[in-house]
Amino acid sequence: MKAGFLRWANSIHAHLLALALVVILTLTAFSLTLLLYFIPPERVPLSVYEIARIVHGQPLLRDEPVVHEVRQAIAPPASTDPADRLIAALLARRLSLPAADVRIRLDPGDRERIGQFVAEMQLYGPDGVADPFILGTFTAAIRQPDGQWRMITREARGGRSLWRLLGQYAFLVGILLVVPLSLWFSARLTRPIRAFAASAERMGAGQEEQPIPLDGPSEIRLAAQSINEMQARIARYVRERTSVVGAIAHDLRTPLSRLHFHLTAAPARIAAEEEIRQMEALIGTTLDFVDNENRPRLKEPLDLGLLVEGLVDDFSDMGRDVTLLGAEPVIIAGDMILLKRLFTNLIDNAIKYGNRARVRVMRDEGRAIVTIEDDGPGMEQADIARAFEPFYRGEPSRNRSTGGVGLGLSIVQSAAQAHQGRVLLARTPDGGLRAQVELPV
Repeated sequence: MKAGFLRWANSIHAHLLALALVVILTLTAFSLTLLLYFIPPERVPLSVYEIARIVHGQPLLRDEPVVHEVRQAIAPPASTDPADRLIAALLARRLSLPAADVRIRLDPGDRERIGQFVAEMQLYGPDGVADPFILGTFTAAIRQPDGQWRMITREARGGRSLWRLLGQYAFLVGILLVVPLSLWFSARLTRPIRAFAASAERMGAGQEEQPIPLDGPSEIRLAAQSINEMQARIARYVRERTSVVGAIAHDLRTPLSRLHFHLTAAPARIAAEEEIRQMEALIGTTLDFVDNENRPRLKEPLDLGLLVEGLVDDFSDMGRDVTLLGAEPVIIAGDMILLKRLFTNLIDNAIKYGNRARVRVMRDEGRAIVTIEDDGPGMEQADIARAFEPFYRGEPSRNRSTGGVGLGLSIVQSAAQAHQGRVLLARTPDGGLRAQVELPV
């Protein structure tokens, strides 16, 4: 029972439920805090009689209102609102001043109560006890004997101002409080999912496997454990396959050496030596393929243009028809041995199957692009689709004198993927083959 509850508590469902509860509690706590500690208490209504006492500077029985007083020489504009004029007339009578010396300006809420003021005047006015209450903020102006105007402003909040304040500010501040919490929660929830994507990308690029951390909700931890086990099985299978191929290729070298020794004086020595040379070339290519799969990647900054230019010079020194059409300086992080194998194989294929190689290095939109073209017969589209498969040879007319067991392009693709790049093969307009290598800068 306890184990089942703990499993549910670590599930995505429980995490989302916890997020909803935390959001509700946060907004509620903020609203209560704002209501209890930051919103000033509601101001009590003031009658015309109490306004007169404020003007005279006399105390009130209830809480002292918040008032501000200034003096000015210019008369405030007379109000045309009937509620303002009615209250101003009553206040002037209380102060025993001429009606022209008293002016008042009410807030919109009190002006809407003109019907209540008139009804009170009709009922209590004949008895001289009409004393309407003012609920909101108002400004009373009284002319002084020296001609200046005394401006008294009483601050108050209307009956709907509390909810207006909550509606305008509480939601905004509540969002500011909840959004960072939600971002943190969503980042924590999606971190294992991003680890899934990164692990899948590494597997697709043929990089060393890195176990996904067993973190997060129970569903994600269970999926991470399954992916780690699958990744380990795939890596073990690849290591076993390459080990077997490498062991076979390595063990073949010893009998080949002995065979070469025994055939030194044989009549068919020349033909036998050619066969041995081809077998040694195949074994060397196979060992390069195995080494390419198992060797750790040692990436360092290097100039791709200089690297390719050096390979072109090496082929030219051997009398091969290789032309460098251009080599822009492009700095990438790469494994020099893998990249040399990659471009050596492509240039060598262009020479063997296309008579010559034309090489270009350039930079385009954050990518390093190396193109190698030849003048050969090219490849059919069906052969291009399978060209990178190990041990596949797509050109039936290519005899054994052209070498190759079908691992050259597999090594090229593996080296490109190890650098998060890709290799594209296509026929040129003249019928040759174009190999384009794209690597991130």
